[in-house]
Amino acid sequence: MAAINVLEVEFKVLEVLAYLFEQFYNADGLPDMSQLARKLSLAGFEGEEIHDALAWLSELKQIDVAAYQQLDTTTLGFRSLHPMELERLSEDAAAFLYSLDATKILSAGERELVLDRVWREPDGEVALERIKLLVLMVIWQKRDALSNLLIEELLFGREGFALH
Repeated sequence: MAAINVLEVEFKVLEVLAYLFEQFYNADGLPDMSQLARKLSLAGFEGEEIHDALAWLSELKQIDVAAYQQLDTTTLGFRSLHPMELERLSEDAAAFLYSLDATKILSAGERELVLDRVWREPDGEVALERIKLLVLMVIWQKRDALSNLLIEELLFGREGFALH
């Protein structure tokens, strides 16, 4: 039952992020958090959804990507996941991460950042929806064409999704 609740929360966070992407992605930035909370409330989102999405955005701002970007300046060979990493990921989540790596949608640094975020997750298996949120967190600020397509797929390419 707890797994269903977590998936529901993640789905709702994705809905709020989809709204934010649609409304503010081409803008210079997001409004301050209190103003953003009011706008989300007016758009029909509920308190917990708003809180979780704002927490997600706050965490996004705190990520220091400089160390990870150094990985992108060197030529690395194939990176396979360590058995302990595979243990943390659901089969679908691992396959998704492999596909992003194989197609070079994620750079080496971005992949490692996603994997580091996986280790920060509470104990237990990280499901596909959660890995999508982590990938979204890593690529949200890139603002290139390929990243935009992936963001749109992650946010809008889901069954049962409805825009507010």
